[in-house]
Amino acid sequence: MKKILMYCCLFLVQAHLFAQQSTITVKGTVTDAETGDPIPGASVVEKGTTKGVVSDFDGIFEIKVDKSASLVVNYLGYATTELAVNGRTQLNVSLASQAEELGEVVLVGYGTQKKENLTGSVSTVSGETLESRPVNNVMQALQGAAPGLSLTVGNSGGEPGANMNISIRGVGNLQGTGAPLVIVDDIPLDNPNDLNNINPNDIEDISVLKDAASSAIYGSRAAFGVIIVKTKSGEALDGNTFTYSNNFIYSSPLNTPDMMNSLEFANYFNLAATNGGSGAVFSDEVMGRIQDYLADPENTPVTVPNADGTRWQQYSGSNANTNWFKEMYKGVVHRQQHNISFSGKQKSVNYNVSGSILDAPGIMNYGDDSYQRYTFNSKVSSKVNDWLSFAANLRLARAETDRPSYDRGLYLHNIARRWPVNGVVMPNGDYSDGSEIPFLLDGGRYTGIDQSLDGSINLIIEPIKDLKIKPSLLYRTKHFNNSNHSARVSVIEPDGRERFIRNNNSFSRYSSERTYLSPNLVVSYEKSVNEAHNFSGLVGYQQEDTEFTSIYSAKNDLITDGVPSISTAVGEDHVNDSAGSFATQGYFGRFAYNYKEKYLFEVNGRYDASSRFAPDNRWDFFPSVSAGYNIAKENFWGIDQIGMFKLRYSTGSIGNQNVSNYLYIGRMPVRTNLWWLGNNGRPNYTLTPGIISPDITWETVSTDNYGVDIAAFTNRLQLSFEYFVRTTEDMFGPAERLPAVLGTSAPQSNNANLETKGFDFNVSWRDMIGEVNYNVGLVLSDAVTTVTEYSNPNNLLNTYRVGQKLGEIWGFETVGLYQSQDEIDNGPDQTPIYGGVWYPGDVQYKDQNGDGSIDYGDSTTDNPGDRKVIGNSTPRYSFGFNAGLDYKGFDFSMLWQGVAKRDLWTGGPYTFGAVGNLWQSAGMKEHLDYWSEDNPDGFFPRPTFRSTWRNQQTQTRYMQNAAYFRLKNVSLGYNFQSNVLENLGLKKLRIFMTGENLITLSEISGIFDPEATGGYWGNGKIYPLQKSYSVGLNIQF
Repeated sequence: MKKILMYCCLFLVQAHLFAQQSTITVKGTVTDAETGDPIPGASVVEKGTTKGVVSDFDGIFEIKVDKSASLVVNYLGYATTELAVNGRTQLNVSLASQAEELGEVVLVGYGTQKKENLTGSVSTVSGETLESRPVNNVMQALQGAAPGLSLTVGNSGGEPGANMNISIRGVGNLQGTGAPLVIVDDIPLDNPNDLNNINPNDIEDISVLKDAASSAIYGSRAAFGVIIVKTKSGEALDGNTFTYSNNFIYSSPLNTPDMMNSLEFANYFNLAATNGGSGAVFSDEVMGRIQDYLADPENTPVTVPNADGTRWQQYSGSNANTNWFKEMYKGVVHRQQHNISFSGKQKSVNYNVSGSILDAPGIMNYGDDSYQRYTFNSKVSSKVNDWLSFAANLRLARAETDRPSYDRGLYLHNIARRWPVNGVVMPNGDYSDGSEIPFLLDGGRYTGIDQSLDGSINLIIEPIKDLKIKPSLLYRTKHFNNSNHSARVSVIEPDGRERFIRNNNSFSRYSSERTYLSPNLVVSYEKSVNEAHNFSGLVGYQQEDTEFTSIYSAKNDLITDGVPSISTAVGEDHVNDSAGSFATQGYFGRFAYNYKEKYLFEVNGRYDASSRFAPDNRWDFFPSVSAGYNIAKENFWGIDQIGMFKLRYSTGSIGNQNVSNYLYIGRMPVRTNLWWLGNNGRPNYTLTPGIISPDITWETVSTDNYGVDIAAFTNRLQLSFEYFVRTTEDMFGPAERLPAVLGTSAPQSNNANLETKGFDFNVSWRDMIGEVNYNVGLVLSDAVTTVTEYSNPNNLLNTYRVGQKLGEIWGFETVGLYQSQDEIDNGPDQTPIYGGVWYPGDVQYKDQNGDGSIDYGDSTTDNPGDRKVIGNSTPRYSFGFNAGLDYKGFDFSMLWQGVAKRDLWTGGPYTFGAVGNLWQSAGMKEHLDYWSEDNPDGFFPRPTFRSTWRNQQTQTRYMQNAAYFRLKNVSLGYNFQSNVLENLGLKKLRIFMTGENLITLSEISGIFDPEATGGYWGNGKIYPLQKSYSVGLNIQF
């Protein structure tokens, strides 16, 4: 044993001496290759290790490394340099300035372009940005990432797989067809929300084209901007890479209203009933039971049977204490996503194959709701010979939704209306029919399946140098199927009798298919003369054919709810279908020239046609032109710290064909069961065709864009500012009135215009402090849209009118709450808006025109009575702030997103609690701050179940400030170093933790989520967004 220890010691000594002999001290200086100036703070690291130093103020460094090692030297804004030591003790390093950000190639229409040479308005989002924020869908990741790109929560709220509202630079038109065109690997999607079916991990780059000069080449589907998505391709070098990543997510409801307890609620409702002139809702006996239950819930039943024992008492006869928002939502749900990919290159063939599975259950506590998504993406390219290349892409997606068939909007509406005195479970163990629970559990299911297949075949032919001919064929098919089963639902009463609370049942099925086929041909040419005159151009042809079909069938009276189908129902058949098609055709071209990347010029044009217009109006030409001037490239430019100072301008127009099909053709809809004719059955019939207008044509969207781009301090500072004016002309508006004796409606006409003005701003800073790399950035945008032409000769307030800023909220200015009868008697007459008696605690409105009464006037802008513009619901100053740092493999990032200005008028029970009908009223904790003689400073008016016209007019006092500042994402990760990876045989190993929606700063009422204020049945009645925490890993080998 002693000999063994001795040999071990001798071995360690020899190893130590050998290590000392193989380790040397290397000294040197890091300088700028162009100026020779020293570079302080440069990172000098021994390759394959975490051993490193930072150059001092004079650029000098000293490091001990193995004599056969290599040094990796880098500094932000310079090209990374690697040098072999080869036993040398003195190494001086010159770093070449690298305009990495400026030389970056970005996606543009039918090609790419150096970011430095852009003259149009283009924002980019890198795949690295998406990778650092592992969310379930692309839209979530794009929030706050690009100026001018707006993604807002829709009426679906935080449902699994929910869609979002997406727009570029504000409202596009009045018909709601102003969404941008989304193109993924050259294939346009049917709807921007189809982005949800793209796995974020598959994305390499995203470009957002915002002005006409950038979008015009895509034609009539791109009138309101384009989002170009490029997915990942194969490796550049020979070899294979297998990647697996996962994300385990734990989510909980972000914001739910705080309901009154049962005693507060009962007192509140009794007071509202008394103030409304009726008797108390809750009797003294029930009030006693409510207090008993609060004092001893374990030994007090939630309710009692009625007098004859046939029903459980609910609502005004019940005494439980249920917070329905907490009861109906789960506290935490677990979601997971798994991604795999295999990419590489073998000789001349590049390939990337990937797949993903997302399992996202919802937060409904009863009935369960879920969403699953499966994706597959394959990209293969090959250089067949010197003049021919080939590429084929295939993408599959399938999304499955499963939830109770109970109406989603009604479900969310009813949660707020549920009385806390109703129990969840009755004394016999049955779920209460005073809630939605029986319907959610036993009322049937809705299932939906959304499938899509996208494919493309592309050739690149290069007959001569710099000339490329690119024929391609694009194909997309989308299938959607759903089934909806509404089952009979029953409960058991105290006497054991079964009572049906829904006594009918039905089953329906819907199926739709949409196919898209597009042959394309693009010919491009690039040429540089003397490295000064740079020319590029392309011409192309595109044809798009879209066909769609759908069929719906439904039947009532199922024989059994155990086998729901059309064939097991005996009721009347309800069947209808639809079919249609449309096509576009376009010839397009682009010419670009720059002189030494200093003077920049580009012109685009497209001659477009759409089958949606009459033959004489199908074709139109839409041009654009843009120019830029990079002053910093001039010889007289003397500010060395600023490497780019580019001024640019663009102007152009695009036609919008996103209107209904067949508007120029008279239609006679066929109907069944005409009820007023015949005694022997109800015959089929047709409606009178409406008058058509043969002159209906394109909306024309024109944009003027002014921009400045700055890069300074070796590109560590990047800044861009743009101001734009966009006009939308010839929108569909109301036609002139025709005599009623005509018997049909007037035709639509192109007679409405909009103007949108706004700005986009983007600034970022990247630098190093020692071995710490950090970055900060801000995106900010704003847009205001004004109606400049609309047929409203009387300037009525209830429709669009010239001069109106979209989102205007008209209402009364609130003086306060009446404190005495004297104030009422001596104040303006408010009976024109409510003819009943006014009481202390009611709202006092301001007499704007001084005529002594509060009224609506003529409800026109010329005579609005005492109303005025008191707010605007349009989100203003949308922003995103991001910051990040990394140090020796550790990385941290965060994103704050929000809106700096937005007004919200909600009204209804979420705002006021007690409204005109006690069955539509709600009771939240906030509503307890109401006026009374004991609380004269109460915020809300006295509660009453009487007319809402009295106190609930649109007004300033109860206007919500919906601005917010939210921590959308925070991420902490670690990338294992190369020496560890080599030992494990891996190329990459990363572990990370993230959080979503962790902090929200807002002045809005706690009843509402400032980001999700919509709802199918009213503001705020929406599926809650969620706060999430996740962990995951990314491994490559």
